[in-house]
Amino acid sequence: MFDPQAFRDALGSFVTGVTIVTARDAEGRPFGLTANSFNSVSLDPPMVLWSLSLRSGTLPVFRDASGWAVHVLAADQQPMSDLFARPGEDKFAGIDCPDGPEGAPQLDGYAARFGCTARFEYEGGDHAIFLGEVVDFDRREVEPLIYHGGRYGRVMRAPTGDDLEREGLAERSGEELSLTASGVQLLAALEALAKR
Repeated sequence: MFDPQAFRDALGSFVTGVTIVTARDAEGRPFGLTANSFNSVSLDPPMVLWSLSLRSGTLPVFRDASGWAVHVLAADQQPMSDLFARPGEDKFAGIDCPDGPEGAPQLDGYAARFGCTARFEYEGGDHAIFLGEVVDFDRREVEPLIYHGGRYGRVMRAPTGDDLEREGLAERSGEELSLTASGVQLLAALEALAKR
């Protein structure tokens, strides 16, 4: 038998994006929740999946929805992620959300959005797995919000020589790139930190 907390901690080693999945119930009321269990499935036809706990109060909404939307959150949307992660409150109070082509509320400010027609639902252990066909999508050139080890994070791409020059950490002389005094100090600090 697995230790549930140790298993959860091990799963937390995997870096994920953060999404909000939205849909409307039979009366047309908007529902949404934060999820990091999102994944691409197929390019042809375009399909994605996400999962939801069988104990979730919003499970019936998503089971009955003919369409739903997955919003990949931008780095500045942590407060929205926190709001939609809390159970029980009206997450759409004060938010104007027109529907996307699939009929699900469309939030603003996302890094990417995938509007889907619901195709299949499977049960896997204590979660329902929703598979949808993407009928509409959009992408913005913004940094995504990420989640790792129980914390939010940001993407840090490997710096280029141009980045180091722009930050005053390196200077170019002909084809050669060398560290400035600030660059040398930063490198020494990082090396000392790595030895702890």
